[in-house]
Amino acid sequence: MRLMNNVLRAKITSRLRNSFAVGITIDADILKMMLVDIRDLLELAGESARYKALKFHCDWILHPTLTGPRAQRIIKAVDGECVKAMERKGLKEWPKSVGSDFIGPLSTEFVSGVLGRFTFYEFESELRDFLEQNDIVKLPVSWSGTYHRFEEVYCQLVEDRAWEYTNKKDPTEYVNRLRVRMSQRHADGSMPAQGKVFPFLLSWTFFWNDEPRVILETEFLAPHER
Repeated sequence: MRLMNNVLRAKITSRLRNSFAVGITIDADILKMMLVDIRDLLELAGESARYKALKFHCDWILHPTLTGPRAQRIIKAVDGECVKAMERKGLKEWPKSVGSDFIGPLSTEFVSGVLGRFTFYEFESELRDFLEQNDIVKLPVSWSGTYHRFEEVYCQLVEDRAWEYTNKKDPTEYVNRLRVRMSQRHADGSMPAQGKVFPFLLSWTFFWNDEPRVILETEFLAPHER
């Protein structure tokens, strides 16, 4: 069994080295193949627990719906902010229309414990470390701008793959689903798309069943890491 695993591991490693070769243009098929190989290599190397963010993002492209622990925690945390907002405003029923700042100001606990997950920083940092540790390729640091094409294609792969909250023992009250897409930066110049700035943001839309309720827009990477 170990010999078979070693042979498979060598094949995957060789395939990934070729995939990351200079001059390779990343498209949806190539990226999906790469992430499937990375997921398999994580499992063969017994490192899924060490690279949790990388494993999660590999899983994301493979499943039409995500219900794992990370998805549950994030949806529950946003629901918690919704509960606090409703209490502050003295509301019992979710309003028909809310502004972008409806759930603000966000609690310190939310910002410090969850907001960092609304970027690709952990994903790209763990990807870089895993590939280097396995002698596949040494990539630049995550905030170098090298990953922009990678980020665009990845978003295309996951934009219709929702997260769902399924914990019936600890149900949410106001949001129970999530979908992530790219959005253009604001045309009013408040988030300009000129110069070296990446022209897209991550748009995290939280739903109650099929009703969109909360939208959070974030950078692809945490601002303090740029």
